[in-house]
Amino acid sequence: MKKTIILLAFVFSIFLLPQDVYAVDFSITNTEINAYLQENGDVQVQEQHTYRFEGDFNGITRSIIPKEQTKIEGFQAFENGKPLEVELEENVYKVYRSGSDQKILIDLTYTITNGVEVYTDLAQFYWPFFDTSNESTYQNMDIYIHPPQASEEVIALGYDEAYATSVIASDGVVHFAMGEVESGTKGDIRVAYDPNLFPAASLLADKTIRDDILADQAELEQERQNYENRQELLNRISPYIIGGLSIYLLLLVVVAWRKKNSRLLEIERVSLSSQYLPNQEMSLPATMLYMRNMSPSSELISASLMDLVRKGYVKKDGESKFVIVDCTTDFPHESILIEWLFHKIGENGGVFTLSDLSAYTKVKGNHSTYSSDFAKWIQAVKEEVKQSHLVEKKKGLRWTIGIVSLLTMLFAIILGVHSLFMWMFFSIILAFALLLFAIIYQPKTLRGHRIRQQSKKSASITTISVKKTGMTG
Repeated sequence: MKKTIILLAFVFSIFLLPQDVYAVDFSITNTEINAYLQENGDVQVQEQHTYRFEGDFNGITRSIIPKEQTKIEGFQAFENGKPLEVELEENVYKVYRSGSDQKILIDLTYTITNGVEVYTDLAQFYWPFFDTSNESTYQNMDIYIHPPQASEEVIALGYDEAYATSVIASDGVVHFAMGEVESGTKGDIRVAYDPNLFPAASLLADKTIRDDILADQAELEQERQNYENRQELLNRISPYIIGGLSIYLLLLVVVAWRKKNSRLLEIERVSLSSQYLPNQEMSLPATMLYMRNMSPSSELISASLMDLVRKGYVKKDGESKFVIVDCTTDFPHESILIEWLFHKIGENGGVFTLSDLSAYTKVKGNHSTYSSDFAKWIQAVKEEVKQSHLVEKKKGLRWTIGIVSLLTMLFAIILGVHSLFMWMFFSIILAFALLLFAIIYQPKTLRGHRIRQQSKKSASITTISVKKTGMTG
């Protein structure tokens, strides 16, 4: 049974994995493995791998870790019958063959000593030719198991990627037509014959294994049936689940939109019933910061200074001179601004001029202090915005939507495991859409909308004030 998405990797036992020696771009377009079982229990293996390289390369590697009570002997590599240099390093065989932008066919031969396990009722060849540690995709793989003599009594079984790929020929040769084998997957093959075909092999254990193999076969068949049943069920219910989630998301958007519109209509109704501009509900710097989504702008300091003038805390003397009138302000950030501009930057206590600011910022040593003081003041302005209850946090609703998003993503993973990729794609889109809604949904309160509407009406006044002072933050 083929599974396209593998979620868990298991530890490996034996590796026969063709890879390139260095990290170059390549593909393995075709792999054919022939295992010839010998009467003495050894297995002679012949493999041919077709590589297509892009760029320079130095060869391939082959990792082979023998099973317990087996050995790998006589490893050789050839290209068109010409032997290639092979170097063994621990359990890795390095086959040297340099080139660039080429398609090459590499033949590997070796013997698995005691590869056939002989029992009283059957003799089996149970071997993994690739496993989850494989980092390369085999675009097409065929494995052939040849008995010492023609035989009609054959049991063939494939696990994981090799499941349901075996075809038994009339002479007992078993062909595992694997097709594409993706990287990170595994697929052991298991073939059992009459033990009399191996008269020179030693008995591994005085026991029978037929029932074990047949039990594995039945279990794999049941797993396949269960998989197909789950796949059918998921395919049947997916339209309803995804449709329901889509309606849920649409309702969230519609309700949010209608709630916003109803609040805007209420503000418009109140505004039409009044001939005067409503009183300012926040300080000018807090309003400007709110209008710019809490992102400080260059004209924020100058606008704040003019707001102090408007409130009567500061008096403007000429074009660029300002004098403190009253230090008892409405907000902490106004006191911080007065202390910063008039006592730290201004050279004469209680007096601030644009030339003071220019002289202060020209001194390189003041740059870090200026940035620190500016950040402190901005943080105080943000505190006023936060305390004005301009948005609704909606934490309960957003957490609920976030959990629904997580469950939708888990559902998408389950669909992917069962190869239902169309429904998986729709589920992923919905999961991210719900997550995005949960993150950004913080609807403005009636006051928040009102302040934004009022600020738009008075934007021209603010712009004029900023141009008059010419200050930047």
